[in-house]
Amino acid sequence: MSIGELKRKSKQDMKNNYGFAILTMILLNLVIFGAMTVGLFIGLILVLGAVRCCFAAFYVDVANHTQQGVDSTYRGFRQFARALWAGVILFLIALAVLIVMAIVSVIILGASHADFSATAPVMSICAIIGIVIIFLIFVRLSFVFYIMNHEVDLSAVQCIRRSWALSKGMFFKIVLLNLSFIGWWLLVAITLGAMYLYVGPYYETTRANLYLSAAGAVGNK
Repeated sequence: MSIGELKRKSKQDMKNNYGFAILTMILLNLVIFGAMTVGLFIGLILVLGAVRCCFAAFYVDVANHTQQGVDSTYRGFRQFARALWAGVILFLIALAVLIVMAIVSVIILGASHADFSATAPVMSICAIIGIVIIFLIFVRLSFVFYIMNHEVDLSAVQCIRRSWALSKGMFFKIVLLNLSFIGWWLLVAITLGAMYLYVGPYYETTRANLYLSAAGAVGNK
């Protein structure tokens, strides 16, 4: 399916589902808020993967026209242990890239005997390169939590590998789909977040349809 077709299908899928989508956003954000209140950053790490699984499960159900209310909202928590491990792995990947780029910047500065004035530019460039590398990796890992709900027998590592394989050849489509929502996100910013009640579910349903399309499992009404 083209990006335009995915977005048109998603608009149709969301009809009569916005109430549950808003309720899902509220309930899952309350989980995140509660976890951060109790455990700060550690609390966020503990629940973030499971919450991402819940969003994936809910919007896949919407895309497949099998949405079952609150059960769809919390179904992702059944994958809590695997989601936690996947979230930790993704965090460590990002951290490793940043550490490597920090080491590279130190090596460059040491080898060139650069003075203090050159430190900030070199470190900034390395940081930007690190962020770009993380972005490239995470685009390929866009489907991890969708796969986790869909293929429940796979381990967290296998879900990551499966996402990497499934997104092969889809890198630009994934990026272009996200870029196609820039105007909507600007509208969200202009309205101080009010439009997120429409844009958030629309965006998440489109992402779910992209996964289903990639996996060859798009549900038909």
